[in-house]
Amino acid sequence: MKSLISDRVNGHSSQGELATSSAKYTTIAAWSLAVARTLSASGIEPNPVFEAAGLSLSQLESAPDSRVAIDLMTPFWRDIEAVTQLSSFGLKVGQYAYPMHFRALGRLMMTSDTLAQAFERLPSYYALISNSAAIKLQRTPQLIGFTITPLDGVEISHMAIDAFFSTLMHHGDLMIGDSSFIHSVDLMRTEPKDSSAWRDCFKAPVAFDRQENCMWMDRGMLERSTLMANPELAAENEHQVRQYLDQMQALSWREKSYQAIHAMLVTGEPTAAKVAQLYNISERSLSRYLKKEETSFRSLLQDKRKELAHYYLGQSELSVTQLADKLGYTCLSNFTRAFHLWYGISPSEYRAQRLSSSTADNGKDTG
Repeated sequence: MKSLISDRVNGHSSQGELATSSAKYTTIAAWSLAVARTLSASGIEPNPVFEAAGLSLSQLESAPDSRVAIDLMTPFWRDIEAVTQLSSFGLKVGQYAYPMHFRALGRLMMTSDTLAQAFERLPSYYALISNSAAIKLQRTPQLIGFTITPLDGVEISHMAIDAFFSTLMHHGDLMIGDSSFIHSVDLMRTEPKDSSAWRDCFKAPVAFDRQENCMWMDRGMLERSTLMANPELAAENEHQVRQYLDQMQALSWREKSYQAIHAMLVTGEPTAAKVAQLYNISERSLSRYLKKEETSFRSLLQDKRKELAHYYLGQSELSVTQLADKLGYTCLSNFTRAFHLWYGISPSEYRAQRLSSSTADNGKDTG
């Protein structure tokens, strides 16, 4: 079978690698291996399910650090739900997401002295998990909220979010011997008819139909937990994580920066300094690398703003003013001026044209 896995870890591509455009957003292959183990534990042979999705389980098993395109994983999750008849299947995956298969992520956790510190570090390494979502922490005096926001225009399965939260809970339990640090969970997914599987998994209140996916954790428990106090081993783990992060990302600095800009726009204003820090290089080095690829941070930021403006005007009800703010413009006039340069019309006119075109297409479909 033609391989649909991209292998960045060893610096080369596996046979039949996906085209760069279709593998723009990826996740670590270890997730699919956890799915395979969960299927087997449920009495379902995984190979036929993987083959139907165009994935080779044997190749994934040989390269758990490789990457799988999100546009393969999302329909794969839908197939899993259809085969198992369980919308809560992702919760089970956390039990079989073994730390040894998430080597880089496991090393990152082990560079920390406490579980609180481990969770604090994860958002800076979001691409270890998936470059198709933005990860941030929310804090109150009593709680830490680990938040996952899918990037606009990138479809991520709700089951994948369930699996990730469940995995974090189980990994935390393994590290401190107690899973009761979960305070509550907010999920964007529609509330199922029977939500008991979610409450049973997290042993905490679970709210659905929320604006974001957030797992709220007891800050005191996380800060009191003790993981490791070996600074030399921590430094080595940190180095290996950075090395893996650099190798597994997109082939070019253009693509790396473009993905980072997309994620950062979810939570704030992207800057060249922030992108450089993410990849552990200086801002000057980033500028030099991008110049070699005949682009610049400013140009990539403008391209991403243009892409997201097109998406929001067609797929959301954000006002033009809200959109300008979301894309990081200091005032509406600056956004309107930039948009006119891109498309030759104002944002409001563009939205009206798209709405008119969509209405006409729907009329043809029903006619």
